[in-house]
Amino acid sequence: MAFYLRLFFASLLAAASLGAQTDYTFSDGGRPVPYRMTADEVFSRAGRGVRSTAGSQEWGGGRILKLGAGESSRKLAKSNWAQDRKSLAPVFYYTGDLPTAGKLAALSADARDKRLANSRRVMTEKLLVHLEKSESDRLASTQPLGFENSLIPGWVLVSYADAFTALDAVDWMTQQGGFEFSPVFSRTMGKRQALSRTVNDPLFFRQWHLLSSAAFNLNMRNSWDSVTGKNINMTIVDDGLEVKHEDLAANVLPLGQGRHANFNDGDPNDPSPTDPKDNHGTNCAGIAGAVGFNTLGVIGVAPEVRLMGLRLIAGDAPEDATGRAMAWQPAGLITHISSNSWGPPDDGESDGRISSLQLAGIEKGALENRNGLGTVFVISAGNGRAEGDDQSYDGFSSSRYGIAVAAVNRSGNQSSYSESGMGVAISAFGGEFKQPDVTWTTNNMGAAAFGIKQEAFPTSEAPINYTDSFNGTSAAAPQVSGAVALMLERNPRLGYRDVKEILMRTGNRAGLKGKDEFVKNGGDFTLSHSFGAGVVDVAAAVALAGRWTNLGPVVTAEIEATGAQEISDNGTLSSLDFDFDAAKIRVEHVELTFTVKHDNRGDLEFGIISPFGTLSVAASRPEDDNVDFTDYTMTSVMSWGESASGKWTVAFLDGMKNGMGGTVTKAKLKVYGTAQ
Repeated sequence: MAFYLRLFFASLLAAASLGAQTDYTFSDGGRPVPYRMTADEVFSRAGRGVRSTAGSQEWGGGRILKLGAGESSRKLAKSNWAQDRKSLAPVFYYTGDLPTAGKLAALSADARDKRLANSRRVMTEKLLVHLEKSESDRLASTQPLGFENSLIPGWVLVSYADAFTALDAVDWMTQQGGFEFSPVFSRTMGKRQALSRTVNDPLFFRQWHLLSSAAFNLNMRNSWDSVTGKNINMTIVDDGLEVKHEDLAANVLPLGQGRHANFNDGDPNDPSPTDPKDNHGTNCAGIAGAVGFNTLGVIGVAPEVRLMGLRLIAGDAPEDATGRAMAWQPAGLITHISSNSWGPPDDGESDGRISSLQLAGIEKGALENRNGLGTVFVISAGNGRAEGDDQSYDGFSSSRYGIAVAAVNRSGNQSSYSESGMGVAISAFGGEFKQPDVTWTTNNMGAAAFGIKQEAFPTSEAPINYTDSFNGTSAAAPQVSGAVALMLERNPRLGYRDVKEILMRTGNRAGLKGKDEFVKNGGDFTLSHSFGAGVVDVAAAVALAGRWTNLGPVVTAEIEATGAQEISDNGTLSSLDFDFDAAKIRVEHVELTFTVKHDNRGDLEFGIISPFGTLSVAASRPEDDNVDFTDYTMTSVMSWGESASGKWTVAFLDGMKNGMGGTVTKAKLKVYGTAQ
């Protein structure tokens, strides 16, 4: 059973004397109805507003948040941690729909989940009170905002500032006695029509990142009722694509028509792996676009997307081939999405540069493909956290033309390997290293591939042609690629920048725990170096895509500093100021290009401070004992939505105190965005 529901079930069975629950009997229009309020849960209409949570679950028009240890919904509502008290509400359960604790425990997990979900109620800011309007003075001390006649004669609706103020009124009336009343609850209702598509893929129940019952998930809701990625084309740029796979073939574009390419060994037009161990691309393809509703295997986020395989990283490939893969758009076909679960080494030592040909290919794809709307490049942020690496030093994922995707595990924590960085835009689920905190997807077909998997993962439960051992930002990126396919089916006129902003506007931050806290910037985006805008929220992104107005053309402003700036090694901050007073730009990306002379460049930490005070950080990398950064570019999304006008500061810090200082010989700051 999902982590969230395990926690709730445990709390439900706890003794009431512990203060976890409060039992009430309300008079609902004269009829006594029993309810239980849980102190360790709160409903959030905005899906956030809580300092820490132990999990969350989509419910109605928001999320049920499980509060951390020592927290309670009442205490939260009265604290400064409640960012928006009006969006928060107490959670009750109608105990008339719940069996005894023993019987509830004896139910199957699915049956128990259903019983709990069906009995859940969320309190609103209104109370139904048996009272004449002329008697309103009786409630004056509860500070009501207004009274209105209800549909029940002799009963009035009393409104309060928020649901927790209404709860205070409930407690006051209970203590006073002599009142008949009930909160006005919110609840979910089942739609009695044959609309919701039934997923019959037998391994779907193991794909926790897609399950609404999981504590943390992609919030698919009923997205597949309206969008499945149909008529959207996606390249899987990787070590191969098993084009004949039983659970992929129906979505793979035909061979022999120039749709696919092999830049490694073998047939140049066939991306199929030539070695069964080259399964990475097939794993990624299944997460993004495994065929759905076919009674086979797994289901992809976009179960009807059309797949093209570009076999590139099974061996060495020329830089021009990498550029061609990035710019890929066959004659007579549109390349909507390029899914990339690879990049420079994540060793904490390499500077992460990519070739000018690869850069040119990305630029061509973003600016020219899709009739100028651009291919949407989705790129994994990197798995080098344990090696001290930082996504800011990755020239591929940090490109302003791409969407860098970090990884989250099943408990809502930043995955142990997932890199933080100033360019991380969004997150999805990469899991960890062992079952069940890994993802299920397609694997290369046949006994050889199955044997390789079983040898590497002896406890694997996945059948032949599938794996339950895939993880990493490699797993996270194709989830976002699939989400983008659904967005583009809903609104094919979205540009590549529109897609990125929609994902960032709708990211779900609830319950996430990582190296870097979320901070609200001056453009009303709340971002983290660990997660970007949070976990992709598929249903919200698809909905916003449908009503989106495209961003205007890109405009830029840049300033280059003059003279050299010394960097001492005693922990003293060195900085350069850039005056952008004349720049009337709503910021999207900020690029810092610099040259630094330093004998041990891994000692250095870099920062960009916006006029609003938003800080973008590239952490030092202790394993990087190389020298110098030359014409090196870092790209930040942390100031997205802010105004560029004002003083920007670039900071350089060497705190190692090892006798090796340095010098900044060149620094240029360039802002990209739309005209204000």
